[in-house]
Amino acid sequence: MKKTILTTTLAAFLLCGATLAVAKNGDPAPKGWLLVRGGAANTDANYAKEYEASDSTLQQVSVLCGATNNAPGLVATDTTRTWGAYMQSNVTTVVNLKGNVVIDAQPGNPNHCLISGLTLSQIKGIWH
Repeated sequence: MKKTILTTTLAAFLLCGATLAVAKNGDPAPKGWLLVRGGAANTDANYAKEYEASDSTLQQVSVLCGATNNAPGLVATDTTRTWGAYMQSNVTTVVNLKGNVVIDAQPGNPNHCLISGLTLSQIKGIWH
């Protein structure tokens, strides 16, 4: 009986703690999270329609991000389009280059995020 109560209490604590730690739109994506961008993300053409700020950094570049190492699984969470080729990186690389990634979940695309603060040259270099 004591073991059951202790296990139940521990489970409730962990579940409540996890609820408090859930990220929401506008929050920074944590370092280590996987990033995925469609197409040849290491080419100029992939960013032709992206907004470039006066400091020559790209703003609000659309990507998928999540706490996983499974790129195909992350891509499968986006029901807004059919994915073809894609490339991957991670949040740590963006942050180390002084950029940022924020969570921007959308209907049908719960793992949508936005990269800002990298130059075209920098962002092309993060993908593999």
